[in-house]
Amino acid sequence: MLPRLASLAVAVYLLLILAAIVAYKVAFAGQIDLDPWFGVYGLVVTTYILSRFALSLAYQAPMDVGLQPRVAVVMPAFNEEAAIASSLRSILAVDYPAELLQIVAVNDGSTDDTIGEMRRVAAESGGRIAVIDFPQNRGKRAAMAAGIRATDAEIIAFVDSDSELAFDAMAKLVQAFDDDRVGAVCGHAEVLNVKETWLTKMQAVRYFVAFKVFKAAESVFGAVTCCSGCFSAYRREAIMPRLDWWENQTFLGRESTFGDDRSLTNCVLRNWRVVYHADAVSHTAVPTTFKKFMRQQARWKRSWTRESLIVATFAWRKHPAAAIAVYVGMALPLLAPITALRATIFRPLVQGHAAPVIYLVGIYAIALVYSLYFALRKRQYDTLWIYGIAFVFFYLAFMLWQTYYAIFTSRTASWGTRPATAGMIKEETVPAVLVPRAAVAQMAATDAQTTDSDRGVA
Repeated sequence: MLPRLASLAVAVYLLLILAAIVAYKVAFAGQIDLDPWFGVYGLVVTTYILSRFALSLAYQAPMDVGLQPRVAVVMPAFNEEAAIASSLRSILAVDYPAELLQIVAVNDGSTDDTIGEMRRVAAESGGRIAVIDFPQNRGKRAAMAAGIRATDAEIIAFVDSDSELAFDAMAKLVQAFDDDRVGAVCGHAEVLNVKETWLTKMQAVRYFVAFKVFKAAESVFGAVTCCSGCFSAYRREAIMPRLDWWENQTFLGRESTFGDDRSLTNCVLRNWRVVYHADAVSHTAVPTTFKKFMRQQARWKRSWTRESLIVATFAWRKHPAAAIAVYVGMALPLLAPITALRATIFRPLVQGHAAPVIYLVGIYAIALVYSLYFALRKRQYDTLWIYGIAFVFFYLAFMLWQTYYAIFTSRTASWGTRPATAGMIKEETVPAVLVPRAAVAQMAATDAQTTDSDRGVA
């Protein structure tokens, strides 16, 4: 009884907030001329966000029609010694016919014992895992491309080396390919280490809303703009025509060493539908410290900068509602920092206006909508939903301004968390070593007799 009452209370509160937001915008629509910039910006932001929630209500996950295509899961890894074994085992454990599921693990020149962990799990798998070893780091795209070329499966899935799949994740994800128009499918990602720090708790709410609302809304029109690297799958015939271009993509004269998921999505989205499957769940480890989180976000925003310029050239060919959302979604991050500075500093301190109460109340209202939606859909009424409110103000304080920094540094090839040389070493100079399935057991036996000192592991 108590959970039902809690759900009802949250639902009513959420509806009241939404009604108040709409009523405010309607009441003051005629006074836009008093502050045209803030008035128009606020109206566009509100319409955009509420439209995402409204469209997400129309979203339906692909039906289970019993489809079982041949699937190859490609998992690239760089210095993931601690997580790679668990990730590979989660794929081995999925509810999908073993004879139809191939796993290709690619060690991208790791300096720790990632390759050893890969070989040990491969030995346990009974020949289900093929291991590719790059002697030197060549970058994630090279590793992904090598995995793609090592298989002829009709569906190519990618799982990040710090992610784990739910038992039924693969069986559900592939159902979307029953529609011949679908070229790629994005799974749903939950935070694996949700309770580790205050930062992971904020990201848990953010991830949930980003997938359940924004990707769901995009999926209604088959126009998901980024298939997350946590867990996604592509139709082979949709990616092969542009594979060489994608692997060697450049931007402003520099090799594109990150943003592989958004870029590959763009390659498919040009001519195919790209959808989201809310029931195909993966759990991914997220940054636990402020420094690592901000580096990750800067990297994501740089790829967003590059790929937004590309998607802008063909988004107009999609459904009008999807196209408008794409272009508005590109414009708002560019205008948001200007609006924030104008509302919190310029108008109060330079023009002598009152404190930006309305602006901050508006942000708080949106934060409440996100957080209450999380609580309602997750049926989780502990304190976790409150971190959604905290995240919105965290975003305002730190991440909002990162957009311009990312634009000005968009030529960088550094991940911030891996060598600057990643992706700079070409395939012809560093051969990949494919470990045949038949040889895996022998290599694992050798590994078992080798000490960490012999491997050079610190």
